[in-house]
This record gives sequence, structure tokens and C-alpha cells, in this order.
Amino acid sequence: MCETIESNFRQKYPEVILKLPNYDGVTIVAPSNSAFDNIPGTQLNGIWNESDASVAVPILEYHILQGTVSTGALESGPSVLRSSLLLNKAWTNVTDGQNVLVNKQPGDVIVFTSSEGIRTTQVKGDIKFAGGLIQVVDNLMIPPARLENTTDSFKLPSFLGALYAANLIPSISEEKNVTIFAPRNEAFQRVAGSLNSLDETALKKFLKYHVVPGRILASSDLKNGTNLTTLATEDIRVIQSGNNLFLNSAQIVQPDILVANGIMHIIDNVLNPDAPSMTPNPSAVTQAPAYPESSASGLPFTTAIPCTVSCPVTTTASPTMASTRSSTMGVRTTTSPGAAMRTGVAAGAALLAGLAALA
Repeated sequence: MCETIESNFRQKYPEVILKLPNYDGVTIVAPSNSAFDNIPGTQLNGIWNESDASVAVPILEYHILQGTVSTGALESGPSVLRSSLLLNKAWTNVTDGQNVLVNKQPGDVIVFTSSEGIRTTQVKGDIKFAGGLIQVVDNLMIPPARLENTTDSFKLPSFLGALYAANLIPSISEEKNVTIFAPRNEAFQRVAGSLNSLDETALKKFLKYHVVPGRILASSDLKNGTNLTTLATEDIRVIQSGNNLFLNSAQIVQPDILVANGIMHIIDNVLNPDAPSMTPNPSAVTQAPAYPESSASGLPFTTAIPCTVSCPVTTTASPTMASTRSSTMGVRTTTSPGAAMRTGVAAGAALLAGLAALA
């Protein structure tokens, strides 16, 4: 049986097999059979099709991590980044292989996190095979989506709208290997009057100050006292106070969100490139804003988000917004019917399981 599975896999996806000898061991994050049964209730519904190599191969590559990742050797704490074999430019703009976040939680629970914060839990770990290790998980991982779709999912319309208003979409979402610090809506609303007065050049500088190019930094990589050079060419400073991480005076309130071209962290204040020396007051519940405080009714910049008749622009993120925007990286929309997809899930499960038989 294993020989048949392996033979089928080699015939259908030789490009995946040919990559394996180039790495010093790999880690296969292998979904259980029941994980494939769960596909209709996930973002892969209507996308996964094991007979379509343009879809199946990138998703399979995302489940193979470079190097041997022993979950038994992980320490509890912040998530760490691990590179996969996914390099397809239609799916990722991370040049060393799209990342997966791995985290060991209390009780020795191992969690793999992929697109838009989707969590996959290990059910059996550190299974040795000739090519490395296998980690069995309860759901499929999904390659990270574009910045536009991810900010929509995390309800950040002011940040996304500002990027559109400054004509920085699609350039920011297609910049390679970035770390993005995205202010939440309340941060924009708090200084809306000040930001609305910026011309396009100043708005671009403001937004570029929230993007670190050429470096994908998980929260575990942000070390106290480190200066990070941004697209605005000005530095932001990492400050740690207890368990809290700040960029200048803005605290990270939701870390480690993977996007197609890197990683995003949500912060509670906007950053000001003309005030790089701002520091936090750790004892304060709310930090001073980086611009003069001047709120406005509604969320700023949301009217700049392109939409369709079926997706009216409001002051809050529309649940249909992501589906109306084009996407050339990350998981893409498709017209494939869910029923057709479901006929392939059993075979897809066997093909992924077949990786374990490779020696």
C-alpha cells in the first residue's frame, strides 16, 4: 500500500519530491484523515483539488518544513517561525520559503499557526522517518493570504484604507519579506484629525514608518533596545517592559499574524516618523498619542477602500470585502464547486500520508 501511495505521489507531484534532497532533513506536518474531512468548513473549501497541481502542490509544500523541527524540544513561550518548502510566487513573497508559526503552550500542547491566525493542533509528534520527522495535526494549514485580505479578516479598515489613500496598495502587499506594525482602528480614530490633514506624501511617509523591509520578525525576534529601519528610512525602537513589547510608545496588542509577504503585528497607537524618540510609560494604562489628539466621527480612511455594489463601504469592515478584492498570492478564490473538491480529499489525504513513506 505504501509503495502504491509513494508511486502515485512521485508521478503526480515530482516537483515536490525533487526538492527534498536539497534540504538537510525535513519536517512533514501531516494532517490526519479527519483533517481532510474538515475541509468543507475551512477556507480551503472550493480551493483544495488534489488533481490540480497548481493548487495541490503549493499547499503540500506548505506542509513540509525545512529542517527537522522536534516539537518535543520546543520550549514554552512565544511562537517561532519555521520556513516551509513553499516558494511559489503566486502564493508567497517570502523568498526563503513561506513561514509557519510553531508554539508550545501549557500542558505541552503544540500549535501550528498559518493564514489569518488559523490554529492547527498536533495530535502525534516527532515520528521519525528516513527523511526527518513527521508531526500529525488535526487540520490542514493554509498558506498566508495577502495583506489586503488579512487586514480585512482582523478588522483593520482604517489601516487598509490609509494604504489605499496613499496609493501604497499593491506595492506594500507585494514588498518582499516585510514586518508590518498595523495600528488598530481606535489608534487611527484617536488622531484622525491630524492624519486627515496629511497630504499624500506625508501620509506615505507615515505609513512606510510602520513597515520594516527585508526582515520577517516574529515577536520572539523583537529584542529590547533594537532599532529597526523602516521603509520611511527612519528607525523605530523596540522596548520591552515586563512581558509587554513596544515600538517607540506603541504596544503590540496582537502579535504574529502571517501574511503572504511576511508578518504583521497589531499595535495600539500609530507611529510618527517625526517623533522617533517617543517612549512608553509602562505604568500608564493608555500611552500618549504620537500625533495631536483629534478624533473624528466614523473610522478614518475607510472610504478609500475599493469595493463593489455588493460590498458597501461602512465605518466597519464588511465581511464580504475580502472576496471582492483580487488576490495573486496566498490562498486564492476559485470557482471550483465544493462538491468537486470533496471527491479529492480522501486521495489528498493518502498523498500527504505518502510523504511519510519516502526514504
